[in-house]
Amino acid sequence: MRGEARSSRNSIPLNCAEKCLLALGGVHEPMLFHITLGFEGDIERVKLNQAIALAQQAHPVMRTILRSRKLRLFREIQEDLGKGVLTIADQAQLQNTDYESYRSSWMNKPLDINREFPVRVLLLTKNERESSLVFTFHHSATDGLRALLFVRQVIESYNGEFPKSSEAERYIRVNRKGDELLEFARNQRSKMGRYRRKIISSLFHRFVIAALPPPTRVFHDKWGRSRELRFCFEVMHREELDRIQSGAKAAKVGLNDVFLAAGYRAVEQWNSMHGKRSGKIRIMAPVNISPEGFSYVVSNQVSWLSLAATRTNRTDPGKLLRIVRADTKDEIAHGAALSLVYFLYTCSRFPLFVLKGMCRFFMITRTYVDTILVTNLGFIWSRSDSQEAAVCGMGDARILDVAVSAPVVTPMVLSIAAVTYNRNLKFCLSYRPAFFSEREAQMFLDLYVDEIKQHRGERST
Repeated sequence: MRGEARSSRNSIPLNCAEKCLLALGGVHEPMLFHITLGFEGDIERVKLNQAIALAQQAHPVMRTILRSRKLRLFREIQEDLGKGVLTIADQAQLQNTDYESYRSSWMNKPLDINREFPVRVLLLTKNERESSLVFTFHHSATDGLRALLFVRQVIESYNGEFPKSSEAERYIRVNRKGDELLEFARNQRSKMGRYRRKIISSLFHRFVIAALPPPTRVFHDKWGRSRELRFCFEVMHREELDRIQSGAKAAKVGLNDVFLAAGYRAVEQWNSMHGKRSGKIRIMAPVNISPEGFSYVVSNQVSWLSLAATRTNRTDPGKLLRIVRADTKDEIAHGAALSLVYFLYTCSRFPLFVLKGMCRFFMITRTYVDTILVTNLGFIWSRSDSQEAAVCGMGDARILDVAVSAPVVTPMVLSIAAVTYNRNLKFCLSYRPAFFSEREAQMFLDLYVDEIKQHRGERST
């Protein structure tokens, strides 16, 4: 009994979203995402390692190992951080590889959370003034917004700043019973009339009525088994971003609506360029749930919306934008994201090997998996008193840019993530070279960004 109580005090339960993402990772669908910071200036390596350790102390899920007991999964907190999670590399010392190839190879290295922490960090020095800091997270442990909290904690710790927000909620998940996402969904019943009927209707529509025919896939003519990911980028500078935001405001839509609408038209135009006719296109968009008390807790607090557009709806960009806005508001109002929590919870009640079998079915049939994923993490590290973002730094080193890359599941073959730092909007397209060449991936991203520009009446030349 004492041993079991001790284990409980040092363990963190998994919620339903974390279990399902863990199962996906177990069927050779790597659930890793990356946050990359570009620096100008020197970063002290010992000090960085200490800052990472302090952030892990503040957010214990980042120093856990996955365990199983009697078919129950949990994360066991490790008091000994060992050598830490930081890897240091210098381009001048790299052999038989260049800077970008080494970084890509490191980002694609498997992360075994049964033996390693669900986070690792790479400091890669390009020259005396330039370097990259890459944080890799296992998606079953955290989502993008909470991962940014961890990165910010590292920066603040490095700079000698110790925010109070994480202190009060440091161990909120330790010894917690039940699923916080399910509890949050249940607490919303009082705010929504006929909640159960809407939940059942939403799930029935998504997995029965709207399941056939499957959504249109992004055209590719390469086939392979490799799960390796590569990345390409596109940047919109502040003047261009301001014009897009002004256009969105005038149309009474949000920036995310513009991104989703551009996704539909980019897929359709890409397929048309390759002689393929597109039917219904579905895009997955993450939704931040954040139960009360969990805002500053590093965990996975995400659900998803699955939004569709038919061929008729995609003919007029203005009409498509209005439909996307209306559909998004309707899905949120009718609890679509919360209904998915119930679905994930039902799936997560099965043993892991059964859950993996379900994931394999979804991946092979592709019926329930959307065409692409589009996510926007929004403005990061912005001043509270201004729309302008603060240019952050670590000591004397200045952060020049931030990029976030999302994971990719096989039926999608690519994902698009966006983040805004210092009033510059950066897109990262994650793709599998087993299906796309570097040139093709960049062409698709250019087409996508071009579609975003078209929504304010301008197209790049």
